[in-house]
Amino acid sequence: MNAFYLSLSDLMTLLCVFFAVLVGMSRIDVGSFERMKTSVTGISKGTLVELARDLERVAAGQKGVSVRLGEDGVHLDFESAALFDTASATLKTGSLSPMVPMLKKILATRYSIDVEGHTDDVPLYRKDHVKTGEEIETNWTLSGRRASSVVNWLISFGFSESRLRIVGYAATRPKVDVGERTGQALENARAENRRVSILIR
Repeated sequence: MNAFYLSLSDLMTLLCVFFAVLVGMSRIDVGSFERMKTSVTGISKGTLVELARDLERVAAGQKGVSVRLGEDGVHLDFESAALFDTASATLKTGSLSPMVPMLKKILATRYSIDVEGHTDDVPLYRKDHVKTGEEIETNWTLSGRRASSVVNWLISFGFSESRLRIVGYAATRPKVDVGERTGQALENARAENRRVSILIR
């Protein structure tokens, strides 16, 4: 009888551990999970790990674009200056054309895509007197409108609307902390923070 209770308690302990692992895994971001899966199995085919490597190879030598694999997915960062004129949300003609090989690789996957607009920390406040109602432009609206411009381009490229989401962060998520920087170092940091990110997740 004692042996039975011992076995039952072991079984219950194992079940508790199993469910704890399941709950823990449910909270892991897809990037972290697929990285862990790749490290355990050694197989990266069809994962974000493989996609990040492919995009890094394609992006090599491309000016104004960088790729990194984060816990939340693959980040494809475009410098705003390469896509937009200062304080504008209208894409420069042909600005995304050099990125077509990368976008084709993303299009062939099943992942969802967040298009994130980011500005620097310089306050922006102006009224657009051309449009009816004097529309107000701030870093918040600018970041969202830039992300929207990229999303519209992606839709015309062939991406399904159901895969896309627009996010405007303004200056709340800087890539580089401006901190106590001054002069050219400050300008360089702000230039890096002005970007549009495509998050594949």
